[in-house]
Amino acid sequence: MQVKDAIISRRSIRKFKPDLPSYAVLKEFVNLGRLSASAANMQPLKFAILEDAAKQIFPHVKWAGYLPDWNPAPEDAPPAYIAVFGDTAIKNQFETDAGAAIQNILLGAVDSGLAACWLGAIDRPALKALLGFGDQYQLLYLVAIGYPAQESIMFDTADSIKYTMDERGTVHVPKRPLSEVLLDL
Repeated sequence: MQVKDAIISRRSIRKFKPDLPSYAVLKEFVNLGRLSASAANMQPLKFAILEDAAKQIFPHVKWAGYLPDWNPAPEDAPPAYIAVFGDTAIKNQFETDAGAAIQNILLGAVDSGLAACWLGAIDRPALKALLGFGDQYQLLYLVAIGYPAQESIMFDTADSIKYTMDERGTVHVPKRPLSEVLLDL
């Protein structure tokens, strides 16, 4: 798959099949995150592949901000997550690095025929208690990963940017058109 095709076809998927991707594939996604751009090349991110704890993680995640009354059913939960941490012993600002790393992970998932969802609405204190990571590490995000059990469709819009879900569970994701985001300076 070409990079452009992966970017165009990548969508956030929130319903997964129960089949677990191999640990080797998940480890390759972490490697893609590791290879991302990093401010001042500080490389402050750490990653954890979470398979065994996936079912316990699921209740501590809010899945769709624009669909406040919806969460996937437990049987649609992802079989794995990649947790992205900032190592405070290296630096205290992580957002730029995390964005670059997670985009690489998401594109790697698409390239491998998998689906993913970047999750920031997570109960960090509960996840810290569950996972038991040290105070040196700040949990930034989770990336849910698995085989897709839903479809997501993108379309250009000049109206609302709020995504919706139809009666079949397909997510419709509006994107601002290029003409709206490209400034002519």
